[in-house]
Amino acid sequence: MNKFKTVIDFGSKNLRIGIFDETSNNIYSSFEKINNNLENQNIEKCLSKLIRNGEKKLSTHLDKADILIEASKFSLIDISIRKKFDEFNSFKKSYSNLIDEANFIISENNFKNRIIHIIVKNITVDNNKKIEFVSNDIKIKYLSLEIKFICLNKSIIDDVSNKFKKNNLNISNIYCSSYVKSIFYKKDFETNKNFIFLDIGFERSSILLFSNNKLEFFNSIPIGGNNITKDISKILKLSLDYAEDLKIRLHKKDNKGLLIKNDLESINPYIEVSKKNISVNLLRQIVEARVEEIIDLILIDYIFKKDYFESNPVIIFIGGGSKVLSNTFNLNSKNKFSNLIFFEEEDSKICEAGFDYDKTDESMLTLIKKKTKKQGFFENFFNLFSK
Repeated sequence: MNKFKTVIDFGSKNLRIGIFDETSNNIYSSFEKINNNLENQNIEKCLSKLIRNGEKKLSTHLDKADILIEASKFSLIDISIRKKFDEFNSFKKSYSNLIDEANFIISENNFKNRIIHIIVKNITVDNNKKIEFVSNDIKIKYLSLEIKFICLNKSIIDDVSNKFKKNNLNISNIYCSSYVKSIFYKKDFETNKNFIFLDIGFERSSILLFSNNKLEFFNSIPIGGNNITKDISKILKLSLDYAEDLKIRLHKKDNKGLLIKNDLESINPYIEVSKKNISVNLLRQIVEARVEEIIDLILIDYIFKKDYFESNPVIIFIGGGSKVLSNTFNLNSKNKFSNLIFFEEEDSKICEAGFDYDKTDESMLTLIKKKTKKQGFFENFFNLFSK
């Protein structure tokens, strides 16, 4: 049995790996950048390199991993389920059974998606008493649960699983990267107020709203940092490579850096900027407009947002696509938030977030439900002949 725990962040722009020992120390971390040309072939090549380098470094075979995935096809499903008993029942047993029932309802009526996270938001027992999960068992006659399920399209899971199988690596668990990171990072912020994580990735953005430290809303859309690059390219009539380099330089404190020649490059894209007399302010306006659109589109389905935003929540920007932003940006949506925080992520911390989440009771709950689900006769029959 392998004594190491492997976590791989499977992004659309970067692949990251973190390997942890029995004492929870991160003993190896690395990343590979994905080239968009011949994307599928390149992903498999980068994945193979990432795994083989890790095996070589630790002189061991990696046979399984937890995967953090970013996608725009995550969905959030809320369910409220309750049960009354004629006699006093064990809280723990009733709690587990009620989650089983909710899990079955969601699975049977959501056949295109698979449950990735089971999040118990509120627990209510006798006399409308709200409790956190208790370690000592109690006797109850009434139990009500408010549960959130984060689901992912099965076609995406199958595609990712096939890529790992080709590299002889089994997937232990698949987690939503944005959710796992927000759970990990929120420990760094001492606030009980409403707060939001906006994770801007390469080709998708995800938003997570927390109220009283509990997840209130989650949504993803297929718009990300690459769309900002395309906007710069189209409006300023620059190639995508020029636009991407320009965007990367933009977030630096010294805006004069946009026009500094890189002696290591035979072609300096910033000379092109100087020739076209492109101002930093115009670049900022392009970025600001797209970020504003992302915020508006990603919150459009949040029907309670008016009441939520009356509290002026904090918004925390994470993800590679948000690195272009800084406190100097003038977002019109600033008046919705009490503070805008631009969180600097470290590559190693992303995999650490997955490792940390895997040890929580919540992750174990999801894992148990996956293991206890049994296929019936007709489901086995269908799967046999659909291959």
